[in-house]
Amino acid sequence: LVSTGSTAGRIAAAGVPVTKVEELTGFPECLDGRVKTLHPRVHAGILADLRLDAHREQLAELGVEPFDLVVVNLYPFKETVASGASDDECVEQIDI
Repeated sequence: LVSTGSTAGRIAAAGVPVTKVEELTGFPECLDGRVKTLHPRVHAGILADLRLDAHREQLAELGVEPFDLVVVNLYPFKETVASGASDDECVEQIDI
């Protein structure tokens, strides 16, 4: 189980083993948490097509573990914009 920031903290507090994404990437979260998972080690683990021998071989060569499942919680961007929120408030609801 790999997670970011406060979510990793909550998972650990519940007694579930978790790896912080920065431990996986070797790169700390930065820019107020805006950059966490934008890293080849994460993207390769998510995007690899494990049906393909070549992809499995490349992951092994790179030392990348594939992800079996990705769980995300989306911010309420549309609702925030519709509420008349400021541009700054709307920007905070953008995530990739």
